[in-house]
Amino acid sequence: MGGVINLVKWVLMIIGAIAVYYGVSLQVKYNGVTGKVINEIISPTLHPDSMAKVYMPMTNKLLDTGDITMASIVRVKVADDVSNEDVEEAMESIATAEGIRSVGMLPLSEMVELQTGEKQRFLKIYQYCSPRIAMTMVDHSDAFSAYLPCRLALIEDKEGQRWLYTLDMNAMIYGGTPLPNFLLEKAREVKRVITAIQRGGAEGDF
Repeated sequence: MGGVINLVKWVLMIIGAIAVYYGVSLQVKYNGVTGKVINEIISPTLHPDSMAKVYMPMTNKLLDTGDITMASIVRVKVADDVSNEDVEEAMESIATAEGIRSVGMLPLSEMVELQTGEKQRFLKIYQYCSPRIAMTMVDHSDAFSAYLPCRLALIEDKEGQRWLYTLDMNAMIYGGTPLPNFLLEKAREVKRVITAIQRGGAEGDF
């Protein structure tokens, strides 16, 4: 019996040594990130919903697709009976009704066609902004400026299906430490409006 106990002790010691070795290796290899993750588990500083609403869904998409851009966006399929013009009209109408400004379009596929003389699959970028909310967000963190203006992309994929793409705003809202309540409310409102524009555009619904 004593021999079995000693064997178990040795096995546990070996497992512990291996765990320590790999823990130290990861800490060195990834510039201290392992320690930061452990600290976050012990003493959380991120938003309580950060794992459920941001990092786990993003990780699943990344592992499923191998594409970090797919892991950071939200896309909605455009209905087959809705024309590109219908999409544009619906989005413009909803934006106006919601009080958000349309601040420009980039007809990228059309521009490339003019430059090359070759037909391109459809790609057009639509930009929206609420200036006062934008400045409020930037006052909180200059890095928010990288999210401005809010963009929607209408794109025809290689199979001919059309989609409306936009950034997943959950990363901005829930990905870090909790936003101040006044800013959280504004960020959620922007997300609601962009989601309404995206879904309404996809259905040609206005």
